[in-house]
Amino acid sequence: AAVRLTLTAGSGGRGLDRPLAPALRLFATAAASPKPTTPARLVLSQVRRNDGSPASRLKSLAYLDNVLARREALAAGADEAVMLNTRGELACCGAANLYWISEGRLWTPALDCGVLAGIVRGVLMAGAQAAGIEVAVARTGPEALARAEAILISNSLIGVRQVSSFGERTLAPHALAERLADLI
Repeated sequence: AAVRLTLTAGSGGRGLDRPLAPALRLFATAAASPKPTTPARLVLSQVRRNDGSPASRLKSLAYLDNVLARREALAAGADEAVMLNTRGELACCGAANLYWISEGRLWTPALDCGVLAGIVRGVLMAGAQAAGIEVAVARTGPEALARAEAILISNSLIGVRQVSSFGERTLAPHALAERLADLI
């Protein structure tokens, strides 16, 4: 199941100003969340991630860009959308962190590319390093995915998921990607 806790400052009335004395509200929801059993299909989204916004590094309810990117991916017959930031660098997917394998290393976009520092991202990177796999962060464009030996995505609901295609490019299962998925 997927459990989501939401903490708000309460109703703020009309406008953008928050009340001086917030009335905090905490609520929880739960829903079934089966893990996907097949590799993901990715497309490059036209929606950009605002790497300059403080909200890009926070798990918040301000998720419209990601919702639009995911909708674009689903309309194209894919499972997930790769989002670039405002500088044209890889950032993330609509609802997942992004990784690729190249030169025997696990690569992921740098946090200042507008990346949410996900829990699974941290666990995967630490686990890879502990297993002797070199981990590197990058500020690069989508050409890195075009050259990658394998592509992976992760979040707390899917764990680590291999990618079978990026746009028109087909990717074969990769031993190191399978090993990394087993770390979570």
